Amino acid sequence: MLPSFESVQPWHWWVLGAVLLILEVAAPGIFFVWLALAAFSLGLVVFVVPLPVAVQLLLFAGLSLAAVLIGRHYVARLPVGGEEGGDLNQGASRFVGRTVTVTSAIENGVGRVRVGDSDWRATGPDLPAGATVRVIGADGATLQVEKTALEQALERGR
Repeated sequence: MLPSFESVQPWHWWVLGAVLLILEVAAPGIFFVWLALAAFSLGLVVFVVPLPVAVQLLLFAGLSLAAVLIGRHYVARLPVGGEEGGDLNQGASRFVGRTVTVTSAIENGVGRVRVGDSDWRATGPDLPAGATVRVIGADGATLQVEKTALEQALERGR
């Protein structure tokens, strides 16, 4: 039996909110979630203060508009990508500009460097293990490195 428009109960709004959340999952776009939030909120309001249906519909429209505007403002302020500024699927090129430590001496132009918690193959000038280098490029999974200013100064002092 469908409810008449003369009596819309709080659970009707909660069901609408659940349906809107399911729509958000089925068609993600960060829009239906704000309408669902408005429906859930209105369900709470109607639970506490019974309102006529016309007032409920107007309140739902107002809450929906407010939720969408606040939600858009909130989402616009979120950073794009992950913690490191969207490094996903960028491969080794995401390390360009970083200063890293040589873990296996670079000999004949090839060695290994430590980036975070993993070792990467590196090409660059011959340097001993422990030296610091800056990543200047990437070729597949191989980092291209150069001496840092510190290493150049140490070399001049020897």
